[in-house]
Amino acid sequence: MNEQWTEFATALESGDTDRVNAVVDDIKDMDLGERIDLFEVCFDELTEMYAAADDGYVRQSIVRAAERLIPGIPTVMALDNDDRSIGADEADVRYQTDALCGFLLEAITDDDGRVRQSAKRALKDVFRTYDSLDNEETVEALAQELERMADEHSGKQRKHLLEANEDAKFALQSPLGRIVDEFHEEFGESLRSEE
Repeated sequence: MNEQWTEFATALESGDTDRVNAVVDDIKDMDLGERIDLFEVCFDELTEMYAAADDGYVRQSIVRAAERLIPGIPTVMALDNDDRSIGADEADVRYQTDALCGFLLEAITDDDGRVRQSAKRALKDVFRTYDSLDNEETVEALAQELERMADEHSGKQRKHLLEANEDAKFALQSPLGRIVDEFHEEFGESLRSEE
């Protein structure tokens, strides 16, 4: 895993679109256990690479790779089904989700809009993971933190923080409430135009 991460890191730092996309796809194609192991190998270096990168595309690439490491709903479901093949327990999933969440909260205030957009998308997976862990308190705290952060920023940064805040609030709704909101978002305009 260490050798594979070294290859991934080199590709992410290259800024080459094809190489970056290949890394993101390779991580996506890993099974749950491999992704959990990769997190252990690479997370600290990933955050160091982000802090050192001057190129916005490289920072975005790092965020995209980090997004693929979020344990997510499939991992929580595997734990719920006592799947021992993933080599992790709920405490591991919470730890990794917390670490990735902290990293993404930093990235969502990046000067580069591409980085912020990628962080915002990744935070949706974080919210879903906490939701599947029945950890509403953390999602509520994140919604409040994103609102506080939005108050400290302006322009596009503020806009992206408020959008992430809305995503957090959406994750807190009941499943039926989410369906209703998605329906209105998809068809609301056409329904109003028929009135």
